[in-house]
Amino acid sequence: MENCTSLAKPKGFMKGFKDGMPIALGYIPITIACAIMAIKAGLSIGVSELLGSALYTSTGQKAAIDLLKGGETSIIMYMITLFVINCRYVLFSISIAQRFEKDMKPWQKILFGILNTDEIFGFAMKEKGALSPSYLIGLGTSPYIGFFIGTTIGSLVTDLLPVSVSSALGIILFAMFIAIIVPAAKESKSIRFVVFIALVLSVVMECIPAIKAYLDASWIIIICAIVSSLVGAWLFPIKEEGEDIVL
Repeated sequence: MENCTSLAKPKGFMKGFKDGMPIALGYIPITIACAIMAIKAGLSIGVSELLGSALYTSTGQKAAIDLLKGGETSIIMYMITLFVINCRYVLFSISIAQRFEKDMKPWQKILFGILNTDEIFGFAMKEKGALSPSYLIGLGTSPYIGFFIGTTIGSLVTDLLPVSVSSALGIILFAMFIAIIVPAAKESKSIRFVVFIALVLSVVMECIPAIKAYLDASWIIIICAIVSSLVGAWLFPIKEEGEDIVL
């Protein structure tokens, strides 16, 4: 009955915008740190703003900045690096697309695809029933605004914050993602199991020198996500009515 109610009364843009505010607030310190790194790498304030607006991913920005600092000039190398780092969004898109309302238009899917991030995906997947395009776009809009605000602040206060402080800001991203995953894992044994599989596999791969020699952190994340997702899909298939299978 709860799922039917969610389907009958989909949440709108403003509800999504409000739900995205905690994510937006969490993005501000992260993007401040990214902008500071960009300015210190030699980018102007305008280019730093453009980088933050166009490259809507903190890990992608850091990778691009590291390449710039290393003297890399090949556009192909930037594209390959960003593709590898952001491969996980392909998995996110396949998963969340199954929750879209059937009449969701192509341009709405594209717009949400642009706004989607790890944290937005995690928050959206906790919602019950079909996800309306207006809610998803609202959920992605407020974090994007927070991302832009943080980039602006970081570009302007580069010389005011010490490096130790700006580096410490990065831990907030991990804390926020944990805050999204833990409540869902508490409510579902299947999610707990999938998280456990991903955790164990990640630790094993990080601790084997032969693997670390050929795969960087981005590939390890992708492999862990694919394997744990496949195991979860095999052991805990979603019922037609959308109920979670309890062990």
